[in-house]
This record gives sequence, C-alpha cells and structure tokens, in this order.
Amino acid sequence: MDTPIETAVPSDEQRSTAVRSISALFAVLAILVTLVHVFFVFLHVAPSNTLSQEYRKPTGTWIYPYFEQNWALFAPNPMSENFRLQAQSRIRGADGSVVESDWSDLTGNDLEHIRGNPYPSKADQNMIRRAWSSYADAHEAKDESAIGTRGPLTQRYLRRIVVHRFQDAGADRRLESVRIRVATTPIGKPDAKVGPETSYRTLGWWETKPDDFR
Repeated sequence: MDTPIETAVPSDEQRSTAVRSISALFAVLAILVTLVHVFFVFLHVAPSNTLSQEYRKPTGTWIYPYFEQNWALFAPNPMSENFRLQAQSRIRGADGSVVESDWSDLTGNDLEHIRGNPYPSKADQNMIRRAWSSYADAHEAKDESAIGTRGPLTQRYLRRIVVHRFQDAGADRRLESVRIRVATTPIGKPDAKVGPETSYRTLGWWETKPDDFR
C-alpha cells in the first residue's frame, strides 16, 4: 500500500508575511515612481534654470506625450519676446527646374487677418504660435535634435501647416520642400532709444510628404 505524500502547506503566518513583503515592495516602488514623476513635472513647469536645462532631455522624454503640462509656476508669465515665423518653398517647374521662393511672413499674414476684425479666427491667432512653441519645446535649438518622442510629431505638424499655407497661396503638389525660420525680437523698454536686435533661427529644408497635402 502506497504511503500518501504529504505536501507542506504554508501556514497563515507565512502567507501573511509574504503578502506584507510584496505589498511593501510595491509601496516602495510606487513612492519612488511618484517622486521621480513629481521631480520631472517640477522641472517642466518651473521657470528656466540651470537644473532644468541640465535635465532638459530626460524631462522631455518623461513628460511627452502623456504628462504634458500647459501651466507654469509663478504664473502669469508674460511674453518677453515677439517672434515671426517665415517660410520658403521649392517648387519643381514643368521643365524639371526647381524654383526657390522668397521668404513669406506667415505670422504677418495672420496679423493682417486679425487687425480690424471684431471676430478673428482662432487659427489666425494661435495656430502658428502654438505649433512653433511645441516644436521649440521638443527640439534642441543648437542642432534641432528631438527631445523625447514628441519631437517628430511636432515637426510633421509644423511642416503641414506651412505646406497648407503655400497651397492657399497657389502652390500645388509640385511643392517639393519647405524651409522655416523664426525671427525673434525681445520686447524692449518703451523709452529705449535703440530697439532690441532681432535674431534668426533657420531650420533645414523639409521634403513634403503626400499626407501634407490632405
């Protein structure tokens, strides 16, 4: 007759200890993740400083695209500079030659639609400004490298806006590429005798994609 095999059954005290250990481990992990999240959110919304600049890339990787914040500490934060977004186009002619346009002032065109209009379009007021701000926040100014996963998305969005503007001006699918530059002028003092100097940030040529024309 076979002898039944006895299996060791953990006691209630042993199970309770294991549950408490696992719960404590998860609690510690949750606290660490929360502290890291609060740290990066603080760097994201705080005014620019040495620490936020040093950790800009890790902050962008953590924040975008799921934890983006549209507020800032110590608000309100009035604008300290004006910018105008300008664009060029390259269009291939019927003979195969490529014609490069002069710079078009897209911001200036929007301002013309706003001035004197009692009900200006939200697109005229905000589209280009927010598209550029999103791009600038998601890219390094020195080499235009993306910060986090949101960089390519902001580039595509900005490129499509520019392509549509050239389409509205008469360009068709022969539009091969566009280039953007931003003229930034600090807001000077009202009594200043010499106006502030304008700086330019010029991006490289972006080839158009079929989706840009939709």
